[in-house]
Amino acid sequence: MMNDKRQWLLGGAFIALGGVLLANNLGYTDISVGWLFRNFWPLLLIYWGVSFLMEKKGTGGLVSGILLIALGTIILGNRQGWFEVDLSIFWTFFWPVVLILVGISFIKGPRMFGSNNMAILSGIEKTKGSWYFEDGTYWAIMGGVELDLNRANLEPKREYHLFCNAIMGGIEITLPEDVTAYCQGTVFLGGLEMLKDETGGIYATQKVEQISDNPDAPIIRIHSRVALGGIEIH
Repeated sequence: MMNDKRQWLLGGAFIALGGVLLANNLGYTDISVGWLFRNFWPLLLIYWGVSFLMEKKGTGGLVSGILLIALGTIILGNRQGWFEVDLSIFWTFFWPVVLILVGISFIKGPRMFGSNNMAILSGIEKTKGSWYFEDGTYWAIMGGVELDLNRANLEPKREYHLFCNAIMGGIEITLPEDVTAYCQGTVFLGGLEMLKDETGGIYATQKVEQISDNPDAPIIRIHSRVALGGIEIH
């Protein structure tokens, strides 16, 4: 339902913009689209924040929603002359606090073990041919990682641990349908999609699972962290 509302809103916005441009070109109106955008773009932040609150994504979604609405309202009010708020204090604290929270998530999160795989300004792709899967950590730092576990040699009943960290990069994981998977993740200024359940924003957390009917199915536990990037598990 929420996605339908977004589609209608985005579609309506493009139709309205096209209508204004058409009316301007035909000489019926003289509306400056640039002026509208410069003065009212903070409404996008407010809308984004409201969508987080309506989706009820837990504490992370609540925090992201409130911050986005507050930031959009302050910028809009400053531009319209309703009030004057100095945002320099906000930016003074924002990035240091984000970095501190990312550090805390690593310290308090599960202990990483197994093989260490780094994609720094590069890529790791395991989507063609069979490959050996073991416990391990994958880093996508301004790079990309793509893993297709349908091609991995998963052993029945065995439990695997996969740690995924995307920092200004992206990770995509494809899971077989006949495995049991437990996925949890934390995201800072990015996006996280796990088994068709999406979250993201300034800060958010998420837990989803896929339970196989096969009692001998392998078990995969995926721990994800995102900072200025994205992870997709499907």
